[in-house]
Amino acid sequence: MPLSLGAEMWGPEAWLLLLLLASFPGRCPAGELETSDLVTVVLGQDAKLPCFYRGDPGEQADEGEYECRVSTFPAGSFQGRLRLRVLVPPLPSLNPGPALEEGQGLTLAASCTAEGSPAPTVTWDTEVKGTTSSRSFKHSRSAAVTSEFHLVPSRSMNGQALVCVVSHPGLLQDQRIIHILQVAFLAEASVRGLEDEKLWHVGREGATLKCLSEGQPPPSYNWTRLDGPLPSGVRAEGATLGFPPLTTEHNGIYVCHVSNALSSRDSQVTVAVIDPQEDSVKQVDLVSASVVVVGVIAALLLCLLVVVVLLMSRYHRRKAQQMTQKYEEELTLTRENSIRRLHSHPADPRSQPEESVGLRAEGHLDSLKDNSSCSVMSEEPEGRSYSTLTTVREIETQTELLSPGPGRAEEEEDRDEGIKQAMNHFVQENGTLRAKPTGNGIYINGRGHLV
Repeated sequence: MPLSLGAEMWGPEAWLLLLLLASFPGRCPAGELETSDLVTVVLGQDAKLPCFYRGDPGEQADEGEYECRVSTFPAGSFQGRLRLRVLVPPLPSLNPGPALEEGQGLTLAASCTAEGSPAPTVTWDTEVKGTTSSRSFKHSRSAAVTSEFHLVPSRSMNGQALVCVVSHPGLLQDQRIIHILQVAFLAEASVRGLEDEKLWHVGREGATLKCLSEGQPPPSYNWTRLDGPLPSGVRAEGATLGFPPLTTEHNGIYVCHVSNALSSRDSQVTVAVIDPQEDSVKQVDLVSASVVVVGVIAALLLCLLVVVVLLMSRYHRRKAQQMTQKYEEELTLTRENSIRRLHSHPADPRSQPEESVGLRAEGHLDSLKDNSSCSVMSEEPEGRSYSTLTTVREIETQTELLSPGPGRAEEEEDRDEGIKQAMNHFVQENGTLRAKPTGNGIYINGRGHLV
């Protein structure tokens, strides 16, 4: 170790005595001390007195406490102590983990180890999401530190940098070890080129299909056709399938097979080459078919209309028959009730006061048709009155039911005239027709019928 002494210690009257001892307290020196036999210096300049201790190469023994003693005349002796610390810089190393594949669980990506004195610090610098764990091992004069980085592999991590950073006092700057992640995966395959199917027509040149996929390691591509071998002139170059001028022979289902060391994928498309001539024929056929369809629909609608008309006509005819039958039944019932009511009146109308009685014909029953309908009231000498309370309309209806046949119009005119003449001999009270008081009979029509 070099020492510096001031020039004032070298006066002509002073003798310099230098004694430099280097030792390890508590143990015997295992090395040797090296000094210079002669040091020459100019008066007024600094003097460097070298003294070196060389330890045993097999021990890393240079680190420890040292004592320096200096004796001068006539100034005396001086001594001092110092501690030597030896820094051992680390030599870091990075070891990749097992092969990473998409779909694995938590997997070791890499481990980083550094050994030195004192123990180094190991960290990770990366944008990849993961977890770290560290462990250390101590030796007699050094320590080793190992850090591991775990992650869940995904295709987004492929090509990302994983950096191991080692820090130590013996290093001027941190040491960085870069590891590029390799994650094995294979993306789904897809075929492009048929986005505009109108471009795939007969005669087109330069038509191509391209298979798209990604993978690690990079995938290989293979083109096939389901319904047979590839047509003549069709060339497969990696992910691209090229066609010569298109014809209808190129129609079919084409399959792109993608594979790598991890997996394989398939994607298929249907190529339909358009022929303008066939399209025109198809359009004509389509129009003809449309006309036929329209005609069939019109015929069906016409048949349906005829059926509906027939059903409605039958329905109305049946309803008319039912109504006619019902009307005849009601007419018969009304006629029977009228006849029954006419025959149910007593012979002497005076024996039942204030009750209705039927009209009696002087001849046969047909004479009732010529009589007018009215309410009749007669007075007895004692002053009691008897009346036949039958409405004019009821007797009119009964007369019509009992006397059907020709000549009805003339009879109706006679009846109306008789009713008008008869009404002159009646008085209406509280909704009831009563005969005017008289001691004689009342002629109610021009034929001289007397009630």
